[in-house]
Amino acid sequence: MKILAWNCQGMASAQAVRALLDIQKCEKPDVFFLSETHLGKIKADKLKRRLGCDHFIIDESDGRSGGLLMLWRKELNIQCMGVSKYFIDVEIRGDEVWRLTGIYGEPKWDQKHLTWEALRALYGGGVDALAGYW
Repeated sequence: MKILAWNCQGMASAQAVRALLDIQKCEKPDVFFLSETHLGKIKADKLKRRLGCDHFIIDESDGRSGGLLMLWRKELNIQCMGVSKYFIDVEIRGDEVWRLTGIYGEPKWDQKHLTWEALRALYGGGVDALAGYW
């Protein structure tokens, strides 16, 4: 399985979409995790179709900053475990079940502790510990 993680710094431009399509053509990833997408649901759905994907999970951007997006094809059985502005956490189910967490940390240095708290909650506290991150 190939997974592409990319801090794309905005997917609203045609140039960024072309770059992603070029990467897809060369690498043929099964799952895409994109951070700093600057996208809402409508544009994310359009990108999903252009990439030939069937499903996506999104944490929409806040205006012209942020935004996380995970996309994949229908052949994969992926269940969302949690979403926040810091991460998209999923289980991938096949012959084995495993977890994939795409993370984008808090960009402000004085707020980095929020990212670490979210990671600790994902690792040790389970879903209940994540209540403040949804």
